[in-house]
Amino acid sequence: MNYILFEDNRHKNFKPFSLTHAIYEIRTGIFSNIQRVVNFMGEDDTLTLLVRDELTEVVRERYPSYAVNPERIPPGIWLNGSYFWSFDYVDKLEKSTQYHTAGGFLAAFVSGNAEKSGKFPNLENYYQETMQVEGLDFIWDAVHLAGKYIKQDDISSLNLSSIDNSGKGFKTDLDIGGHIHPSVICVKHKEIYIGEGCEILAGVIMDASGGPIIIENNVKVDIGSMIKGPVYIGKGSTINPGTKIRENVSIGPFCKIGGEVEDSVIHGYSNKQHDGFLGHSYVGMWVNLGANTNTSDLKNNYGSIRINIEGEIIETGHKFLGLFIGDYSKAGISTMFNTGTYVGIGANIFGGDFQPKYIPSFSWGENDVTDLKKLLETCRVVKSRRGHSLTKSDIQLITYHYLLEKNC
Repeated sequence: MNYILFEDNRHKNFKPFSLTHAIYEIRTGIFSNIQRVVNFMGEDDTLTLLVRDELTEVVRERYPSYAVNPERIPPGIWLNGSYFWSFDYVDKLEKSTQYHTAGGFLAAFVSGNAEKSGKFPNLENYYQETMQVEGLDFIWDAVHLAGKYIKQDDISSLNLSSIDNSGKGFKTDLDIGGHIHPSVICVKHKEIYIGEGCEILAGVIMDASGGPIIIENNVKVDIGSMIKGPVYIGKGSTINPGTKIRENVSIGPFCKIGGEVEDSVIHGYSNKQHDGFLGHSYVGMWVNLGANTNTSDLKNNYGSIRINIEGEIIETGHKFLGLFIGDYSKAGISTMFNTGTYVGIGANIFGGDFQPKYIPSFSWGENDVTDLKKLLETCRVVKSRRGHSLTKSDIQLITYHYLLEKNC
């Protein structure tokens, strides 16, 4: 079977992350929606990815095994990438039928080829059905659903071992291929899953009574840290000494985390190394939050929070929302972010008092714009520190948004 994963026209609702990523790359819980589809694909299945034109090259680079925006789209099952797909849902789809939900076009089982132009097949003669599949409408939905999907995502593809409650209560070093210090305290052992090569050091407390704690390969949890599930920590990440990770937190691969974090998604390759609070927030890739950076995620009057997304003020209906920060942005030491703050990509944020609630891409402080050449050089250094390079497609996409922002 060929699966066709597509974006709909709501990609603006997922900024700033969607400036540099397809909707289906948003992490919610353990996986992104593209990972969920890949997890149930069989050996003979193929995947076609449809994305906005400006993202074509970077998405091709990230997913070289899949066709991205081909000239002709082969027959298959079309799936809206903002929804959480499982094989059980896909197995219900019938040929010559289009499926809708309150958010719009959801899925279709298409038997003929479709032209790339317009990106959608002609479905005039198809039956129409409604179908209820949970999905994302705004970027903050990924934050509020993180805990739910940490609990229910299928982790069989991750090849992890649970900490057994038999005998001494711990797997041996040999069993998990890593090390757990004998002073580590675990609550509800069977809901704590550890990958190979992990180090869980002295005095760590892991409490899975509220939901699972899932730690992928080669993660280091340093001395005295506290982790209260549901929590997911991606491969190669480091949890610094004394860190407090409190419920509903999803941390992607190769992050460095310190201080206090709750109800947040840190997508991957980003740093919040030092003391400071991060709550109800979504942090993109290659982001650095300086020492003592703090976010407010609740208004003093407990009112609903509004967010400015590129000039459009959205009433979220949520009482708890913090920071939404795009790729390559940095915050200096002791930066204070207010409730519902939007930061675009490539911004350099510094200065006393609370920052503005809307910080455009490529801001330098409060009133200036960063120099593109200097930004690209910084991005090169940041990525090289993790064994990655700033590619031609990265440069093209950053430059595209820079010129767009400059001409606004």
